Amino acid sequence: IVILFISLFTITIPVQGQVVIANQSTSEASTETKFHYLFENEKFTTPRIELEFGADGKGEFRFKKKDSDEIANKLQVTPIVLEQINGLLTELNFLDSHENYQYKKDFSHLGSITIAVSKGGKQRKVNFNYTDNPAMNKLSNIFRNLATQETRVFEIETIRQSDPISTPAQLRFLDNELRSKSIADPERFVALLQDIKLDEGVPLIARNHAERLLKDIQKPK
Repeated sequence: IVILFISLFTITIPVQGQVVIANQSTSEASTETKFHYLFENEKFTTPRIELEFGADGKGEFRFKKKDSDEIANKLQVTPIVLEQINGLLTELNFLDSHENYQYKKDFSHLGSITIAVSKGGKQRKVNFNYTDNPAMNKLSNIFRNLATQETRVFEIETIRQSDPISTPAQLRFLDNELRSKSIADPERFVALLQDIKLDEGVPLIARNHAERLLKDIQKPK
């Protein structure tokens, strides 16, 4: 059971498919905009992934692998991704809707997704493991792609420092993620790939691959 205590009223709803809405007067509630995404699945090698950021896109990306400490990195969500997120929230009428996005069948094995938004003195949090709502599905995909993107940045930067000979494998992973459109904003990798292209400390195959990926990312759409 998840309980949200608000000065005006309290709503209690089961965890799966939960919908928590809180409305406060403008004088009492913070008008600060915040976006929060949490994915949890204890069976995965990375059982917990979390994103939190404000209207300016600045925030934090956190994840925890099994038998490891939590890792937290700064996050900067680009204006183009923020625009996509806000557009979908508007389409969903998210802050004022009471829709339960949980699909009628339970898919707990897929993991639990929590999305929370605070804006203009309103707050809402929803939880589901699978949804057939098209707009909510797009929204959760954007958050998941942001997490995939930031995870890949972390992995590439870590490998370059600790095991540069494995950099080609990391770029193959990135290539696959770009092709499958699993990256929220490919431009995030431009500066990193430019560095790798000129880095004589990594194998030549990695430098050549970085150059090809740069051309693909920067080619006119």
